[in-house]
Amino acid sequence: MNETRDLARFFKALGDETRLRLVALLAWQEPGNALCVGRLASELETTTSNVSQHLRVLKDLGLVRGERRGYRIHYFLDQDRLAAYRDTVRELLGTELFGDPSG
Repeated sequence: MNETRDLARFFKALGDETRLRLVALLAWQEPGNALCVGRLASELETTTSNVSQHLRVLKDLGLVRGERRGYRIHYFLDQDRLAAYRDTVRELLGTELFGDPSG
């Protein structure tokens, strides 16, 4: 894994306002809850097509996963992958910028 390249992709993806809002919306969901594309689009006041395109980018990074529930797919953040990105940021950029997780 090329950590620098992966982090660049991560930050580039979150550099888009809609994707950042999407990640924030998913981050505030209760554990076990997930939202479908229609609900995400409604919350973000955009189209389902737009949300789907942004979800694809986030899924390619492994940040978002989908789970089929009936005929809809519900999306949620992959907390393990998010933690891995956080740890990589700390390793490459130091804890001075992002805090020391141990206290």
